[in-house]
Amino acid sequence: MSNPKPASPAAGGTQQAPPREPWIIRTYAGFGDAVQANRRFHENLKQGQRGLSIAFDLPTQNGYDCDAPIARGEVGKAGVSVSHWQDMDALFEGIDLGAINTSMTINATAPWLLALYLVVAEKRGVPWDKLRGTTQNDLLKEYVARGTSIFQPEVSLRLSTELIRFCVERVPNWNPINCCGYHYMESGATPAEEIGYAFGNAMMILDALRPHLAPAAFEQTVRRISFFINSGIELVPEICKVRAYFQLWRDLCAHEYAIPGVAFRAGCQVRSLTLTAQQPEINIVRIAYEALPVVLSANARVNALQLPGFREALGLPDQAEQLLSLRTQQILMYETEVARYGDIFEGSKIIEAQTAEIADRARAIAMELRQAGYQRAIEIISGQLTRRLTERQARLEAGEIIQVGVNAFTGEIGLAAVEPAQDDVAAQAAAQARRIDDLRQWRSRRDNGAVASARDKLERAAAAQSDIMEATLEMARAGATVGEWTQSLERATRGRYTPPVLDSAGAMQMLRVPKARRPVRIALGKAGLDGHVNAVKLLAHACRQAGMEVIIAGFKQTPAQLVETALQEDAEILGVSSMAGAHLTIAAEIMELLRRHNAQHVSVIIGGIIPERDRAALTNLGVKAVFTPHDAMLHDIVERVLAVAAQEGRQDGRPG
Repeated sequence: MSNPKPASPAAGGTQQAPPREPWIIRTYAGFGDAVQANRRFHENLKQGQRGLSIAFDLPTQNGYDCDAPIARGEVGKAGVSVSHWQDMDALFEGIDLGAINTSMTINATAPWLLALYLVVAEKRGVPWDKLRGTTQNDLLKEYVARGTSIFQPEVSLRLSTELIRFCVERVPNWNPINCCGYHYMESGATPAEEIGYAFGNAMMILDALRPHLAPAAFEQTVRRISFFINSGIELVPEICKVRAYFQLWRDLCAHEYAIPGVAFRAGCQVRSLTLTAQQPEINIVRIAYEALPVVLSANARVNALQLPGFREALGLPDQAEQLLSLRTQQILMYETEVARYGDIFEGSKIIEAQTAEIADRARAIAMELRQAGYQRAIEIISGQLTRRLTERQARLEAGEIIQVGVNAFTGEIGLAAVEPAQDDVAAQAAAQARRIDDLRQWRSRRDNGAVASARDKLERAAAAQSDIMEATLEMARAGATVGEWTQSLERATRGRYTPPVLDSAGAMQMLRVPKARRPVRIALGKAGLDGHVNAVKLLAHACRQAGMEVIIAGFKQTPAQLVETALQEDAEILGVSSMAGAHLTIAAEIMELLRRHNAQHVSVIIGGIIPERDRAALTNLGVKAVFTPHDAMLHDIVERVLAVAAQEGRQDGRPG
């Protein structure tokens, strides 16, 4: 492989990539509005990024426009806000859609976001067969791990398969689905489970598509299925896992669908679960090590790789962190020369034996899910992940797993700022207000008659369970918004679906937690639109094992819904998880609602991605306990919850 030549200083230090790169270098980026995100894209491309991986904000992922009440405080926070085709056009200003490879991390609203992308390509004169990229479009993992599902499972499966069929026929070089193993590993899955869940999902989708496609089209569909995988810190198991991914998929396609020689095509991000708020500097080392397993094997190398920011446990990466992630990949690609050699693990007894063992177990898991069907698979995976999470936490707290900075070798290093720069709350509120104003002006300028007509066509198509993509494209061309598209499908189907936070996980690993000295009723729920429920699952099980009565208030809840649950269930503690940076807004609303209901006897505790600097502000609002990413041990968290209960008990005369 030839070495890249440095560009002139006038080019800002940009390097010219060699003709053939062993994988596509990406960073996961998107924030604010389309104009802000576009500037970040251009900067990253100038610094050597070769493809775009777009993060959409939580309102967009959950099918809400920026002026929806539930979106307050979350617009443009965890990604870029995109509602209509002009937003998409601004997002790609100055970027050739026919030349760039674009990955969209979008699931429930994937048909809509792809439609906007296609409409922008039309307006720019770019033929659809020139477009290359991916829509994630994988809902199974949303129900069990990530939480941005919108519709009922059977509706989601139908929308996913319709999008795939449309792309095979009309956008032939686009990857219409990224079956994700990534989120299963983030939720505790073993290497074999990660593969088995991802492949089981892929086969259920292919089985649903097969009756509707001619043999040639079905073969093309099988060959276009792509995956998004995880890579952890355990080097040997992860190397074997990646090799098992490559070998097993080819084998399954040959034996189950009689299609030989199918390539396993995958992107990867390394494991975020290992990245700690404690000693964040050492996450730089973790990230580099975690990138190795997916690029070392010449016969098992991912097509694209993106690395997180080293302070991911504390917040989204800023430009400097993203640049560091790019440079980490560039060192790996160019300086280590890993791509110069053939498959360096071929013939290794240890690697090949463990690869075969992982592949055999993954095959059995995939077949079990395929036999169970989509709805039952959600229940199976969810229960298993809950058990795995609890087992891992028990091992961490017992010291059986060593995590540097968390349960061993503790104390801060101090080489880098412990937390990202403070958000300007007033500026963010002003930005959201501008975004809402822009959207309202957009609605006033467009042809609302054309929008209404297209919405009617979409609703009729969805109600009849016929193809929704043509009507979706018509809505996109007319200037409709993501919220309108989602509302139309809600009306035509069975409305929004909220899966349970907890599941029937069966016998659970016992955690070493303190015991309550008296009955304590605690309501737990997630505020805002983030759907990650792992922390709530773990805390709920820990509180139950401590002897508390736990009421699950649900997730994607408004402050009013959380307060209503706490009052209806006579909870003395309301525990709120907030992951998307809106904790100050959420806490202020909850405390005001409790005051209005004269319910100050309900103690509020809050945890999530909360900077340490906000602890005092939350305490001043009346929050009794604040848990930040530094609080990693369930024993200590439960102890503090019980201390809150004891303090409040003494005030109203109950025993502590």
